[in-house]
Amino acid sequence: MSQTSSAESSVTEYVMNKKLGAIAMLLSATGMGLVGTISRGATSGLAHADKSVIGSFLAFGRMTVGLLGFTLILIFTRKVGLFHRTRLSTTVILGGVSIGLSLGCYISSTLMTTMTNAVFLIYTGPLFCALLARIFRKERISVLSGVFLSLVFLGMLPTIGIIDIKNGSLTFGLDLSTGSPKFPQKSLGDLLGLLSGVFYGLALFFYGYRKDVDSVVRGVWNFFWAACATLAMSIVLRPWHGVASFTAANWMWAVVLFVVCGLFALGFLVVAGRNLPAVEYSTISYWECAVVIVCSLLIWKEQLSPMEIIGGLLIVGGGLAPIVVDAVSRKSRPSKA
Repeated sequence: MSQTSSAESSVTEYVMNKKLGAIAMLLSATGMGLVGTISRGATSGLAHADKSVIGSFLAFGRMTVGLLGFTLILIFTRKVGLFHRTRLSTTVILGGVSIGLSLGCYISSTLMTTMTNAVFLIYTGPLFCALLARIFRKERISVLSGVFLSLVFLGMLPTIGIIDIKNGSLTFGLDLSTGSPKFPQKSLGDLLGLLSGVFYGLALFFYGYRKDVDSVVRGVWNFFWAACATLAMSIVLRPWHGVASFTAANWMWAVVLFVVCGLFALGFLVVAGRNLPAVEYSTISYWECAVVIVCSLLIWKEQLSPMEIIGGLLIVGGGLAPIVVDAVSRKSRPSKA
């Protein structure tokens, strides 16, 4: 009991290094933003049918490397004893499972639709988290927050093609048969992007429980269960034909994905979470969208339709707005003497 108390007190007495936290978050968000580009390198030359399921295997590798990295962090920070003393709960397990499924769907989405659509859709996660928190935890949603969440919801509709402009007229409904020579399964890719947002929202919802768990300890469990979930996803989807077709170049890109977007990005995420307040942490995380947009335009020469641009702006704007409002309100409050 005394050991646990001393561990908790050492956490509360920790002084944040905001400069280190900001740099770490920028590096982490950059690594996250490169997921689509590196995944495409890892699947270059594969058939479109293989790309629709290969995300589960790539996510498994990414989560496994993240697990190894966090295990090393656990050992080097001498928290093995704390890990053994921490009680595992259902919400910790479900948080890991949800983030694993989210990233599995997200990687497949980046291979089947434009990378910007994929990243916009995974950022609908906070909308689903807020709805779940309202239903199950009875958390109040203010009028202003409701407006911002509505913007995210409205932005989702044109992004996945439910609202579109065809032949000069506004259309409603989702046509799964639509595609292009470059993205023959684009509609399915958009739906996987939306599904990644749903699972991301579930992960955020479950992360709201057991805040007593140390961040490194939770990280180990998080990636253990995420690896289990993506392994199960791979067993169900059977991406083995695509994996068997990997060339040396494909494997090289896959290893880069596991290290850069797994160990590197997720490792710096722990540093950022420990050294930044939630508002600043959340704001800088949107740098991932900027990285994806730059890669999409400059490397892959992807073009967004006007409706997709509007949808993306609504999603990112609706997600960023409450963070900015919270930051402004904090600064406007008189400081206590």
